[in-house]
Amino acid sequence: MQRIKMFAFSLIIAVACVGFFTTGSFAADPGQSVTGTVICLIPDYKKGTVTPVISTGPCNTLPPHQHIVMTKDGTVYTLQGLQDGLMKVSLMPQRENITMAGKIEGNNYGWVLVVD
Repeated sequence: MQRIKMFAFSLIIAVACVGFFTTGSFAADPGQSVTGTVICLIPDYKKGTVTPVISTGPCNTLPPHQHIVMTKDGTVYTLQGLQDGLMKVSLMPQRENITMAGKIEGNNYGWVLVVD
């Protein structure tokens, strides 16, 4: 019984510390922009892998996939947002040296560009 109490107490302390020491997101002003290369992350479900591809045109004919933007300085932004905004990304003919507007959010795990 003593071990269960100690485990529960440790768990409560751990959760409290995580909530106390975790930093919130660093949100930039809405309407900021990022310039870089759009990379499609094409899943291979049989192998359990993802292949990064810089498409030469619209990628809406490929299987559903995630997009990221990599800037010249190597910063990677995951693209998120409503379905309409993400479909616009899939239909873009140009993939390199593009500027995307949205809301930039980040934390100690990475950066996110929420597209309009």
